[in-house]
Amino acid sequence: MVTKIISGAVVERRKSRITRQPARRGGRIRGSSGERKIVGNREYAKLALARVLNCNFAPGDLWLTAKFDPAGLEHIGGTYEGAKAAGRKFIDRLVYRLRKRGLVTRWVLAPSEIDGETGELVRPHVHIILTGDAFSLRDKRLYLGDEPVDDIWGLGCVDVQFLRHQQDYKPLADYIVNQSRGVPDEKKWTSSRNMKKPIVRQEVVSSGAQLRIPAGALELPGTRYDPEKGQNVVRYIPAQKRPERKIGGHKEGLLAGEDGDGGGF
Repeated sequence: MVTKIISGAVVERRKSRITRQPARRGGRIRGSSGERKIVGNREYAKLALARVLNCNFAPGDLWLTAKFDPAGLEHIGGTYEGAKAAGRKFIDRLVYRLRKRGLVTRWVLAPSEIDGETGELVRPHVHIILTGDAFSLRDKRLYLGDEPVDDIWGLGCVDVQFLRHQQDYKPLADYIVNQSRGVPDEKKWTSSRNMKKPIVRQEVVSSGAQLRIPAGALELPGTRYDPEKGQNVVRYIPAQKRPERKIGGHKEGLLAGEDGDGGGF
């Protein structure tokens, strides 16, 4: 089975072996995942988040990191769960203000207490990806209308970055998920319900050959082939087709000499 997933400008194709009768699964106990399963779940969370970001966000949207000052940290009890709850209340306040302006908001929430590079515990904080309408930077501070976003947060400060002009946000998804704690079966991120979903198509094929990147396409991180592990995945941005216009019944861009007089365009 070849599954094709289109998320914004990114195409992902995955080939997997299917059988006539699906294997029966034993009873599953929550929290019993082994180390290999935990790693696999984290990698899937990165891919799933990348698809969501690619489908729903664009350059100029916001990446907020809400941090806690000592009083804010004491207010949430210094815990990951407290940070997660505070982040959700913060989003509710932002969405309420944006709704009053007639704006529909999409968001992703990812609490963190891990250094993504070292794996060490750090002070809890919250990552938020948010559509950027009605926000502005003034005097090096982020405002929603005339209200500083730091004041809406109220538990410390809010760092802001704007999403850049890139067609694949998987590096951002990797960064965010790498900072999530490694609790088995725990969701690494949550999102609003109004998200656009990737386009998914499936096709049964007879060959188990390695998938290839189409000619002219840009290969992306996540492409891998390892038959022993059952990995046969390609991620890419298709080559852009040049629009062609017809002039006098002939396609523009004729090669030199094709017009019969040795000239050309």
